[in-house]
Amino acid sequence: MSDQIHYPCEIGHPAGAAIPKFEMQTQKNNLTWQILCPGYKKDVETFTATDFKYYEKYFKYKGLDFGKSLAYLPKTTVEIINNKSARFTTGDIITLRIILHNKNGDVLNEGGDFLKVWMSEKGKNASSAGYIVDHGNGTYIGVIRALWSGSPHIKISLSFAKEAIGLYVNYIYRNGMLRAVKGIFRNARGETGKGACGIHTLTKHGICDFTSLNYGMRWFCLLPNASRFDCSDWYSITGDMTVPTFTNAQKQFLSTTRYKMIKEIKVDVLGDKTIGHPENSCSLINPSVTWNISSPVGYFYNKTWHNLLCQKKVDTSFNRYLACLRNREIYMVGDSTVRDWLVSIADILNLLGKSYAIKGHHEPIKAVSKNKRDNITVIWVAHEFPFFTYTRNGLINHFKPASYHLNVIRSKNPIVVLHWYTHISYAPLSVYEEHVMNAKDAIVKFLDRVPGAKIFIKGPHYFEQYSEGVPYDFARYLQDKLIFKIFDNIKHKVVYLNEWDITLSSENKALHPSYDLRKPMSR
Repeated sequence: MSDQIHYPCEIGHPAGAAIPKFEMQTQKNNLTWQILCPGYKKDVETFTATDFKYYEKYFKYKGLDFGKSLAYLPKTTVEIINNKSARFTTGDIITLRIILHNKNGDVLNEGGDFLKVWMSEKGKNASSAGYIVDHGNGTYIGVIRALWSGSPHIKISLSFAKEAIGLYVNYIYRNGMLRAVKGIFRNARGETGKGACGIHTLTKHGICDFTSLNYGMRWFCLLPNASRFDCSDWYSITGDMTVPTFTNAQKQFLSTTRYKMIKEIKVDVLGDKTIGHPENSCSLINPSVTWNISSPVGYFYNKTWHNLLCQKKVDTSFNRYLACLRNREIYMVGDSTVRDWLVSIADILNLLGKSYAIKGHHEPIKAVSKNKRDNITVIWVAHEFPFFTYTRNGLINHFKPASYHLNVIRSKNPIVVLHWYTHISYAPLSVYEEHVMNAKDAIVKFLDRVPGAKIFIKGPHYFEQYSEGVPYDFARYLQDKLIFKIFDNIKHKVVYLNEWDITLSSENKALHPSYDLRKPMSR
């Protein structure tokens, strides 16, 4: 069969007409390219069993007629339940009961809203994160630890109402992804065209199956014009911000119900200046420990982040970084927030190539030490599809998964950082599951081949900017549940980097944390 596949199906087949069911394939660069026709037997739905399992209770929130289910924050009650006097000692656990009511004053009879709790004291530049337990009946328990003496304020807020999460769940169930992306095709005659891309085949038109090109993870694109383009003409992607998502009324609801403060409570903490710090060096602890610790994993005091799991002995200075990273290669696979880490490391070590890390560009970036004897290389690459880019340089060969990069690494002692979050969260949870499992299998093989490698999983970070309807607190919660389960049998070989506590306690708003905040995040 030739390398050129000409679309054999009739666009816009009349409803009810007999539709041929067949598949055509060709091999290009050892990858299978497929073109599917309407009614094809292997139709891929938007949701899998994983999605239905975790999203089930949110399906009923489809519109804006919520009745008595919506929380009315002015009537929320919050109380400290383990010490009514609000006086504690350094190291104490502080427990709060939060009860949500509707506008009528009735206690909500179900859970699902996403709340957060943290503590801060401006005069000491101190802050820490806690966690919330949802009892499923409108009652939530907030847990936070007193880590320094003083008069801090405990803050409780609503990140996302369950009804907002329902709008997100129902949209991605119908459409696959909350953001639209198009494949750009260019044929032999130099003509170009665009076709919608996504994670499913729910369309009346024939599509190209690029799952193999995405290294086994589902990805499909419509051909822009059947008679002039074929699947092998696909060469680039671009985001499409013109595709409507929510109605204006829904957008108004989403913007007015997220990240809303519920209450602040002042407490008095007596005793030691701060809680005792661990003595063990982070380089010596078993990686499995990083998967087991719950909030708080650390806290800010006098603008300095103190890790409660281990002692980080590498200062953000040229000499200390040089001593740690000399004769090593660092590979980072993820989104632009991981690319920011490359910029931070390159700034500290004054590496060559950092100027290419321009915001909005997603081509691979390589930074190297000026002194060849130091032999330091830092590489950043974008992860696989779905990935949303709005620049002209989104060539498809720029977007490859961890499984590809781990297979081509030849260094004996590389450091590898992997991350999936903001782009994957526009798609169903099962897409995240699929990508993490693909990476996990590759990691197992890689560590057998390169036992001297260090693997780090960068966890999600807290931010409030550009949510566009994605309930990121909700997405992070489910993604952590899945990745902790998937990596359970190899967590002694892989380090999990909890970035949630440091960004929540600092009240980070930006999708891209500031340079000063990235320093403790990437140390």
